[in-house]
Amino acid sequence: MPESISLISNDEITHDEFILFLKQLGVYLYPDQIYDGRVSRNNCHVWIVLDNSEIQNFAESEIKLITEKLGDYPKTHILLDISKNPGGLELAWEFVNQFYQQWSCVIYDSNNQIYSPPILHQLC
Repeated sequence: MPESISLISNDEITHDEFILFLKQLGVYLYPDQIYDGRVSRNNCHVWIVLDNSEIQNFAESEIKLITEKLGDYPKTHILLDISKNPGGLELAWEFVNQFYQQWSCVIYDSNNQIYSPPILHQLC
């Protein structure tokens, strides 16, 4: 089972904008019926989907913490499912860095930790 992290932005990103962004990165689009794209290198994969409806599933306390880190209410949610093969996290990190160059964001991981990309970079 892949590791999942949420990439959350206070920018309101439309599906069309997101797909254009993925195309510009050379992401393999629509690898199946669930995901918008997949980044792959060797035996590592990161599956990517824009799913803003997930924001409503966060608890009020989670929204508060995310809003504090972002400086504004979250408007966009992107799920990254990362293969557990060696190199998977590095591949995900490369995608996050590209995203962060265009939109403000935080990473919310499966351990309920919230990181800004610069802080996460220092930890890696």
